[in-house]
Amino acid sequence: MGYSRKDKRGCDIFLYRRHIGGLVAWHWALAFWWDDDYIDTYEGDKEGSYLRLNWYEVEPDSDYDWKEWGRYRCNDCSPAKVTRTAKGLPCIDSPYNVYCNNCQDFAKSLARKFGVTSLPPGINKVVRTTLTLGLDNILLDH
Repeated sequence: MGYSRKDKRGCDIFLYRRHIGGLVAWHWALAFWWDDDYIDTYEGDKEGSYLRLNWYEVEPDSDYDWKEWGRYRCNDCSPAKVTRTAKGLPCIDSPYNVYCNNCQDFAKSLARKFGVTSLPPGINKVVRTTLTLGLDNILLDH
């Protein structure tokens, strides 16, 4: 008998990132690989002027060059709880801001809700060069 989306079980949480265009910037996503081999991927994406939730029942799109940047374990959660939590994050459906309300803020917030307390070295002080705005070395840590 299979699990329902409401059933609690364990999963590995993967933090993925990929380059955005030719910039020195990264787009982040979290993938939850459930013990029953199902996968859910969550991303915060800019849509218009808002940060919106994208959720897929597959691993991150292989058309992009995703790099695994961290792996964590959660032993007691459910896909339904993760989805509900992601939808309820204050950053979702709020105005997008490249400095303080973006895909990285979303991924860090969601990861922390499921016990990820120690992110990879350097993740809280990501230096980005935002050429389109003409600003160099913007610290995203806040």
